[in-house]
Amino acid sequence: MPQQMMAERETETDAREEAWVIATNPDFPIRARNVNWFLERGGSIKEVRLTESDTGEWSVWLRLAGRPGEHRLAMFKSDEPRLYRDVARAIAMCRDDFGYFGPITLSTDRQPAVQAGPQPTPGA
Repeated sequence: MPQQMMAERETETDAREEAWVIATNPDFPIRARNVNWFLERGGSIKEVRLTESDTGEWSVWLRLAGRPGEHRLAMFKSDEPRLYRDVARAIAMCRDDFGYFGPITLSTDRQPAVQAGPQPTPGA
């Protein structure tokens, strides 16, 4: 087998394995290029969930058709989560980059600030 053909086969195999290692770990990261690869081959996104950390940063979680579990969108060349300071930017990325126009669920870990001072009395 010519050297070039072997290299192409290895690249295809590596890309498939990197993109779709099946895991049930909910923290399993996936990169945008892998999502795009999946979509280009006829796959689809079933659900998108955006979660806000207690520091106000948003992360993107995806459910992919035919793939178990949720996948957290990771940064380029890293397994660290891709974070957004603005929820509108995270939504725009899902729409523009992935062509996803389905429902997007928002959830937060932020708690309201506790206000000091006298509390109103009921019935007053």
